[in-house]
Amino acid sequence: MMGPWRLASGELVIDRPRSHLLPEVVPLLPEALAQVDAGGREFVEAEVDLGRVIGESICVATTDADRIVWVRRPGRAGPTRCVVGRAPEPCSTVTAILRRGDRGEEYVLITAYVGRIAGPEPWDRHATDASRAFWARHALIIEGERP
Repeated sequence: MMGPWRLASGELVIDRPRSHLLPEVVPLLPEALAQVDAGGREFVEAEVDLGRVIGESICVATTDADRIVWVRRPGRAGPTRCVVGRAPEPCSTVTAILRRGDRGEEYVLITAYVGRIAGPEPWDRHATDASRAFWARHALIIEGERP
């Protein structure tokens, strides 16, 4: 577990053992979370543009020319739409997903990653029409299949 961090609105952010944090996002969290105003919400999806290239996104827009496969990733309840043979794209944004903690005084980090908000995958019980549409046009790059 990492953190804790603080939001722009003053609340503490704590990590959880299963937050799906990738190592490249951890050093960016203090700067990114310091720009997030929770606004008292129970659930926060924050996309923070840090104004400079901070890494690469493995979630890319796809076309009919792409080779798409479905992969069951560890710790996920359903398959993920993935693309074969694509390169990651430069990215300036960090996305953090938070929920209010049980005591109501802090937020718990559900996940954070370099990239734009993707929304729940189609199999997720929280999926919406908008997130399903997103995943119909985007995919994750398969780690071992990058050019």
